Amino acid sequence: MADIELKRLKTSEVVLKTSRLARLVGHTELTEFLGFERNGYPTDGSARTWIGRAGRWADREKGTFYSHSIAKVEAQVESGRQAIDAMRGGGNYSGDMALVASSKHDGRILQSSANLGTWAGICGQVVATVYNIVAEIYHELLFSELQASLFADIQEKVDGSLAAASGTALEKIERICDRLRDGDPESVSQALTTCRRLIDSSADYVFPARDELYKIGDEVDLKVGPQQVLNRLQAHTHACGASKSRRDRLRRTLSDLYARCSAGTHAEVTIDEARFIFLQTYIALGEILTLSAPEDGKS
Repeated sequence: MADIELKRLKTSEVVLKTSRLARLVGHTELTEFLGFERNGYPTDGSARTWIGRAGRWADREKGTFYSHSIAKVEAQVESGRQAIDAMRGGGNYSGDMALVASSKHDGRILQSSANLGTWAGICGQVVATVYNIVAEIYHELLFSELQASLFADIQEKVDGSLAAASGTALEKIERICDRLRDGDPESVSQALTTCRRLIDSSADYVFPARDELYKIGDEVDLKVGPQQVLNRLQAHTHACGASKSRRDRLRRTLSDLYARCSAGTHAEVTIDEARFIFLQTYIALGEILTLSAPEDGKS
């Protein structure tokens, strides 16, 4: 991208360098396009998409186009520039035919300039097309690397918290993954049951059951007994000093997931839905388990 932005390479050199990039990342479409640019386009017009993107149509309605390789296009550009430079040195005519000769001379310059514009335009369009595709590849790789880095960091924290929450938590996750890979209805149902038990064990860890009510503010009193799993998770987020908006979001998320995990043991759930339910459960529990209790005197 820097070579293109700073105009450090000729068009043919851009094509060759990008061909290596396309091979390294396995980009099929870019490889195809650059192959046409290196070797020339098939005359049957089968590469219409790339012909258009490279600005190679001579007459789209008639189906005529410039099929030359990019190296030959560059040669035409250089030849056109030399011809114009040569003609600029002439033009001293005299006699009766001076006006006609001068007019023809100017016409040749104009024609050469038009041809040069056509060939140079193809070069510019090829470079622009390459740049757009390479920019897409760059941003995809950048996002993929960032995503992997963020997830790896979060996964390390979440796995550690789940291991502390339940000695068998990570084993549960391994069983969930194995069952979701199986993909049969019974395995999906068992995976969702394991998800629900993971929520239960996390609640037992962060907020063990109590007989007394848990007060949130002046109006809300929560039952936090053995059966009130979601209430105990809500009480934990409050005790950790999470904001109301964050507590409400986590409460809604876990409520929906818990209900779906319970329903999934009795109703048909697709393998794709089950995988998303598991991922959302893992992330939501991870957020709750990594909350820190407020310092003394703070909330």
